[in-house]
Amino acid sequence: MVRSMVAAVAGLKSHQSKMDVIGNNIANVNTWGYKSFNYNFADSMYANSTNSTEGSARNGEAGGRNASQVGYGSVMSSITNEFGKGAPSPSSNPLDCMIDGTGFFLVGNMINGSFTNVKDSGLYLSRVGIFRVDSNGYLVDDQRNYVYGYALEEGSGIPEVPASAASYDVANAQLDIANNGDGTYTVTIAGISVTTKQTEIEEMIKDWISNVAGKEELPDGTTPNPFQNYNVGYTNYRGTYNGEAASTGITVDLAVSAKRAGEDANRALLYPGGNTIFTGATVTETAGQNREAGVRARYENQLSALRIPIDPRTGMQYEIQSYKINEDGTIVGVDKDNRTITIGKIALVIVENPNGLEKNDGYYYTVGANAGDVSATEANGGPAGTIMGGYLEMANVDLANEFSNMITCQRGFQANSKIITVTDEMLQELVNMKR
Repeated sequence: MVRSMVAAVAGLKSHQSKMDVIGNNIANVNTWGYKSFNYNFADSMYANSTNSTEGSARNGEAGGRNASQVGYGSVMSSITNEFGKGAPSPSSNPLDCMIDGTGFFLVGNMINGSFTNVKDSGLYLSRVGIFRVDSNGYLVDDQRNYVYGYALEEGSGIPEVPASAASYDVANAQLDIANNGDGTYTVTIAGISVTTKQTEIEEMIKDWISNVAGKEELPDGTTPNPFQNYNVGYTNYRGTYNGEAASTGITVDLAVSAKRAGEDANRALLYPGGNTIFTGATVTETAGQNREAGVRARYENQLSALRIPIDPRTGMQYEIQSYKINEDGTIVGVDKDNRTITIGKIALVIVENPNGLEKNDGYYYTVGANAGDVSATEANGGPAGTIMGGYLEMANVDLANEFSNMITCQRGFQANSKIITVTDEMLQELVNMKR
């Protein structure tokens, strides 16, 4: 008679465990990348009241008989993870991303060098793509774990270097102003004189520039004009002029740049012998640059931590101003010179048996003994899927289903409690029989 109580207690325990699973699912309804769990019941051990016997058709023999069994309640059969994809949620961070498929991100502590064996790497698998760039230029998640993928081959992924023009910063060039006595003034810079009706120094300088810069000949008809192939900009001046007599104590700062780009183009501001036409001034030259063709990105076939590459021209990391993640996992950035820089390609991991993964704290998984084959691949639209940049994966918890399971679990728990109550009343009747 107490078997019913044993069965009911087992039912209470298993229903309580199922409620624990349901509670955990609901608690994580807003956890990025969370995969819901299912609790599965199994009936417990059985005792045979009568054993089965084989029948015999011989003369005088009896037929067969089925076994009569009594169970001892229910227990947990398994707790399985539902790895269906959660809904995408837009993110304002361009480095946030989610997987549109069954793959996993590969993250963890730093591994020096490259590798191919994911299963023995000791790294974590994750479905949450909350990524950032740290102070060393590495791509990391919000738990400070490095993100692994396919880095650029050395000497590839170099952006085009556009041609640039030579330029000169001219400081403290001599500015001479003379009053011509007829309402005009003669303004002289770099030995070139221009007549102007302007009375303010700043306007005189601008008038000089408009008559000299980019002109085939000077105002007096002299050729060649040393500023014919140059743009000239006014920066600043120092000194005063009273407008009466000639003045030679004024200096001006100018910004001069060649109209045509190239390493050797339009550098005629230096006369033969190396004497600049800006006598007494400080001239800082920035040489022009010829165009250098870019080198197409090629990727290593082994895994490594992803990092902003080094600019071979400067020996420093590119100064990335903005980022984007493409569907194939390629991370590209735009640097301060508005060039597109390829950083690397995020790897995805395919797991033969995802339910063989073991859950860790946070949103990480480790490879369990029953996970089967584990391998890395590119995000190519196959089983691993593609990567959606600018999105995060929401939990795949179905609240309607969880509340339905909660109700049936509660009713099951109540029913098992009732079995205990009824069994207790039957035992009480048995005790009372002696009175």
